[in-house]
Amino acid sequence: MLRFSPSKLTQLVGMLAVALTSALPSLSAHAQSQDYPNRSIKFLVPYSAGTTTDVIARLYAQKLGDSLGQTVVVENKAGAGGNISADATAKAAPDGYTLSFSTSATHATNPALYANVPFDPIKDFTHIALMVAAPNMLAINPKIPANNMAELIAYAKANPGKLTYISAGSGTSPHMAGELLKTLAGIDIRHIPYKNITQGFSDLFAGEVSMAFYHVPVIYPHVQSGRLKALGVATTARSPIAPEVPPISDTVPGYDLRPWWGLAGPAGLPQPVIDKLYKATMTILEDPATQKRFIELGLIITPMNTKDFNAFTVTELAKWTKIVKDSGATAN
Repeated sequence: MLRFSPSKLTQLVGMLAVALTSALPSLSAHAQSQDYPNRSIKFLVPYSAGTTTDVIARLYAQKLGDSLGQTVVVENKAGAGGNISADATAKAAPDGYTLSFSTSATHATNPALYANVPFDPIKDFTHIALMVAAPNMLAINPKIPANNMAELIAYAKANPGKLTYISAGSGTSPHMAGELLKTLAGIDIRHIPYKNITQGFSDLFAGEVSMAFYHVPVIYPHVQSGRLKALGVATTARSPIAPEVPPISDTVPGYDLRPWWGLAGPAGLPQPVIDKLYKATMTILEDPATQKRFIELGLIITPMNTKDFNAFTVTELAKWTKIVKDSGATAN
């Protein structure tokens, strides 16, 4: 039989109490993650209302809320090309109650473009699932004397610096689309970033700025109404929404840009939370009604699991860092 002196027994009891106390937070966190979600979830959107990202987020948030049995509240947190929202997501508690999108802008181009991004696009996030991608369309104000890409490039070369193009901020896919065209076509066009892209479109319709590279489902209705003129899409294949509009690459070889969106949260999310969110997201992407709606919006469904999505963000960051460097683009 083991015998302990009173002082030794007191010491052992104290050590056991400390060990139990230290384990309580992790045990509590584990219990909470198993019970996830038991309250509403906040979904941060990096851009303003009405943008493609906002449209995707609201559709997805509704479906996610239905799947999880909790309300998913969409909050637009625009500014700095999406960096404000990304930073808020990175600094949120890793409990699954603050989510957002990883995008080609916030997690691939911005870190290469901005001098001081306040987050690490890889280490500060859990990239849960890649979801969708979409092509941009180049549309111009009808006053610009060009009816195709060749004529636009000729006009730009004859009038260096005269043509301007809008974006939702430096580092966004519309900005990078313009920089890629500048580099490959050898033209001088000026980037005009807007915090609220709605104002950018108002200026475009009024002829205050020349053109926009923007997501097909958002910009194409303005082409159909006659307010804008479409010259090309930014992928090598035509868009099913606008099959009459040729790829820019038909005129500018090698031109290909496809922005993407994926579900993300802060680093350190508990595995049960990741698993539940991933499963719910894949179920949403496999739903025929959701697929139909995404296709109507001009989106391409690109499901990717958590492991592959994290690796994909690393590859995309390296790719766009090179493109940004080669183009000489900067955030302004």
